[in-house]
Amino acid sequence: MRLIAAVLSISICALFNAPSAQASPIRMVVPFAAGGTADVLGRIVAQQLGTLTGNTVVVENRPGSGGNIGADVVAHGPDDGSVLLLGTIGIHAASKIYRSLPFDPDKELQPVTILAEVPNVLIVNPSVPAKDVKEFIALAKEKPGSLNFGSAGNGSSTHMIAELFKLKAGVNLTHVPYRGSAPALNDLIAGQIQVMLENLPTALPFIQAGSVRALGVTSATRSPSLPDVPTIAEAGVPGYEATAWFTIAVAGSVPPATVEKLNADIRKVLAEPDVIERFKSLGAVIVGNSVADAKAYFVSETAKWNNVIETAHIKID
Repeated sequence: MRLIAAVLSISICALFNAPSAQASPIRMVVPFAAGGTADVLGRIVAQQLGTLTGNTVVVENRPGSGGNIGADVVAHGPDDGSVLLLGTIGIHAASKIYRSLPFDPDKELQPVTILAEVPNVLIVNPSVPAKDVKEFIALAKEKPGSLNFGSAGNGSSTHMIAELFKLKAGVNLTHVPYRGSAPALNDLIAGQIQVMLENLPTALPFIQAGSVRALGVTSATRSPSLPDVPTIAEAGVPGYEATAWFTIAVAGSVPPATVEKLNADIRKVLAEPDVIERFKSLGAVIVGNSVADAKAYFVSETAKWNNVIETAHIKID
């Protein structure tokens, strides 16, 4: 009986002293509809992070308001680092597009690391007669406002990069915001809208299938994934360059030590050969920088996109 009691005592102690990580899964909030670049990259990282830490990482899609509905969930979430945000330009660098938000992204969110950056690509429905960037610009100038461009939402990278194109090319395109890239691409393929400046990873399968036509990439150099597609700068818009980028962020209240531990774990994930290969196949360039470098990048990108917002007089209620 004494032996049984001792075993039971040890078992009970083990139960109450067991690691709590398994009991509280990590949530990764992807603030866009499933199927877009943010969602695809987020799921790759979530799967590998779960394997690395031995914990469950659950991806939650919370689309709407250019990503700010999901961002608000994280900003007002717990301070233990258990809720992550798959962040983007629109959340971390172009929030000034909104007259008001229910949270302050500069104070209530903080970066863990920049995951990757990707070029965007100017794509059109095959019914659009333009075969290159110069022909597209000529068509847009001939019919101002008649060509509709879709985006993943107000302030999203696909919106802001298109606004920069409008400024540099001197064209008037009509913006149609969606709750993510996937529904916008569906309408582009169906001919409901005519053009997008979409993230390359999401657009690539449709370009390869012939569902859309690629006219130019937004990066400074041609993409290895589309070597025959010129950059927009070399194709007729000198000085035009922009890339979309994706982050892991947490609530501003999460302690620095927790943020640094998350940074170390995610950088290990990004160094995995399988992750490197999967990102490469999507046309995404891995960054995986330090917390300090990610914060500095936020500052520089915010200045860049605020200038676009002010110059183009973009404001959303």
